[in-house]
Amino acid sequence: MRKSWAEYKREARKRERDRQSAQERSLNTSVFKKAFSDFCREDKRTGFASHFLILGSKWWDFSLDEGIEPLDRSEIDEDDQAAAFNSLGKAELVLSLLEDVVETLAHDISDFKRSEIEARIEEVKKFGLTGPNSKQALDELERLKKMRHNLNKRVRRTHPQTKAAD
Repeated sequence: MRKSWAEYKREARKRERDRQSAQERSLNTSVFKKAFSDFCREDKRTGFASHFLILGSKWWDFSLDEGIEPLDRSEIDEDDQAAAFNSLGKAELVLSLLEDVVETLAHDISDFKRSEIEARIEEVKKFGLTGPNSKQALDELERLKKMRHNLNKRVRRTHPQTKAAD
């Protein structure tokens, strides 16, 4: 049976995603030499522990019509506590907190990659712009600058609308 145009396009998009993820994995050893854990420890990244203090225990269980039970009530805003009195309010609060966690982690990863790319750019500028390998060094410099530019772009991920009000 012949493939439809949509199937060809779907396979092409999958090949492109696979190529990009393989390229990203190769950067983990060639460009990103410092461990992410060292970066977080040195820069004293707070992470998102306060988010999980708000979530508390059984935050994933929506089968009972109960509100949120934070581990530390001082971490949660009074309005959020009042809005999360039932399972729907709890689900909306959990969604909001997890979106904050994703945003925080994405910023941390982006900052780490940007700092490592900047370090590799400085290395290239320091050691390789003159001499017999200057052409390769300039190509590497352009590649690193393009990677840095890509980190400045915003990415939009879509998810279903959860707000019903006007």
